[in-house]
Amino acid sequence: MLDLKDLPREMARPAGVKPLTALQDRAVYGPIASRRLGLSLGINPLPVSYKFCDFDCVYCQYGWTPEKGTGEKLKTLPALLDEIEESFKFHRTQGTPVKCLTLAGNGEPTLYPDFLGLVKGLRELRDQYFPGVPIGILSDSSQAHRPQVSEALALLEERYMKLDAGEEKLVREVNRPRGGFDFERMVEALSGLRDSVIQSLFMEGSHDNTAPEALEAWARVVARIKPREVQVYTIDRGPADPGLREVPVEKLEEIARFCQAKTGVRSVVFD
Repeated sequence: MLDLKDLPREMARPAGVKPLTALQDRAVYGPIASRRLGLSLGINPLPVSYKFCDFDCVYCQYGWTPEKGTGEKLKTLPALLDEIEESFKFHRTQGTPVKCLTLAGNGEPTLYPDFLGLVKGLRELRDQYFPGVPIGILSDSSQAHRPQVSEALALLEERYMKLDAGEEKLVREVNRPRGGFDFERMVEALSGLRDSVIQSLFMEGSHDNTAPEALEAWARVVARIKPREVQVYTIDRGPADPGLREVPVEKLEEIARFCQAKTGVRSVVFD
């Protein structure tokens, strides 16, 4: 059984490999200069002392998902919303420019037990402190089939959903899902989401999802989902597995062109 201290944060890394990113230490963090969302305040409904996720992605900037936490409990919804409101008051008083409020944090935000209540409360606070600012989410897509999560996602203005591969075997290799993961169920749930954006991270080295047959399978699933846009990118921060390598931007551009030609969905590269 692992605890936070057992995560391989201090393992030796080849020269040039970036260190892992520190966990977020509060419910509201930033503002972050996001490549996709502009100046964003992050919303972390998860613990601050360990990663809380049902995926264990080989490229995760926070390192490996621990088998056991630190004993820190999830905040109750009233306590969480109180903390968020205090931060919103501060940022409004400071005149912080905010272009988006983004549910993300130290793992998968839809794992928060009352995720629907959180989204409803966050919308009320947004309307009070940052009227007109969109609320988005960065999600691994694993919980999108759950009715309350689906309802909550529909209340958000922006839905950035993960899809790194088009068949279950490769998803299990690079995303390493836990629990009762069902790839087909996830794809069906994503197909039912309106106006979503698919985010796909490509990697080389110890794991590789850029082979022609992998790209063909991925594009077929993108065509089923019919998102508004596909965002193609690669490793930007230190990954859990130090044997991974970034995909060159020229290859990312080829992947984006391939996806758009195969699916008709706008596909763009973030480098």
